[in-house]
Amino acid sequence: MTDWKTEMLEALAEAGEGYLNGARLARRLGCTRSAIWKRMGVLRAEGYPIAAHPNLGYRLNSGAEFFRIKAEAALLERSENSFEIHVADVADSTNKSAKEAAEAGAPDRSVFVALYQREGRGRRGRTWISEPGEGLCFSVLLRQSVVAEATGMLSLLFGLGVSRAIDELYAVPVGIKWPNDIVSLVNGRKLCGILSETSFEDNRLSYAIIGCGMNVTGESFPAELRETATSLRMEGVAEPSAPLILASVLRHFSRIYTEFLDNAVKFLDEYRNNCVTLGREVIIVGSEERIGTALGVNDKGELIVRLADGTDRNVTAGEVSIRGLNGYI
Repeated sequence: MTDWKTEMLEALAEAGEGYLNGARLARRLGCTRSAIWKRMGVLRAEGYPIAAHPNLGYRLNSGAEFFRIKAEAALLERSENSFEIHVADVADSTNKSAKEAAEAGAPDRSVFVALYQREGRGRRGRTWISEPGEGLCFSVLLRQSVVAEATGMLSLLFGLGVSRAIDELYAVPVGIKWPNDIVSLVNGRKLCGILSETSFEDNRLSYAIIGCGMNVTGESFPAELRETATSLRMEGVAEPSAPLILASVLRHFSRIYTEFLDNAVKFLDEYRNNCVTLGREVIIVGSEERIGTALGVNDKGELIVRLADGTDRNVTAGEVSIRGLNGYI
């Protein structure tokens, strides 16, 4: 993309749903209004949904396009261009979109975003509530070859990337509730959930999909979630930006994932330092409920729990749900 295209699209994205005056845009780009008109014609011919008004100027008609341009611009600012971002105004679920694309041959590091998700879900079949405009819902498709035993750690390292991004952008104190929930360190409430799905061929990863749902601006939740959920706005961030959050998460994840492909356990020291489950008394919810103390996370990403009888048990994310006895953490 040429520089003028990038700058024009960024300007339109910054304007959001408002119109951008042609004269002002011409001054910004150092060209004539006639040149702006011609360039808008080029962008329209390439498929960008740009509306024009004789008195008001230009604007992007699609919220999805606005989101994509802003996220891509934020990635390019930090020299990160390895992701292919697709944004839909509405989708059943981004994991479903990613899976359909994977089966159709979509490339590694394709990202699928929905501004509104109708059928989002979390671990163990739970529903993920996503009100229009209040959350960030996206899924990342990965195709790098990873042995089956290591794929369980993908959602852990993604959780670490989310934690880094929130700290970078907003300095909100958060921790990771094993295996991958992001929770507030102030009140223990859940800010973000992560769900990974995998497909294998000959015991090697054919593709993995990592879905992420984050509460961004919402300030009210259904009755059953009011004591356990929070959002960035509720944690004190006045104007959180979903496109900027996406860009930051992808950038941090890319770094951790690249290291993971060379050394699958390197990220675990930082993960353990940020895991708020460790050292706490926990309940293992399975065929029978058992109580123990979370001692650590092993090199497979499993939670090591010491039971009341003194024996240690390695717990996988797929087997149980871990909850602190004195709250959500």
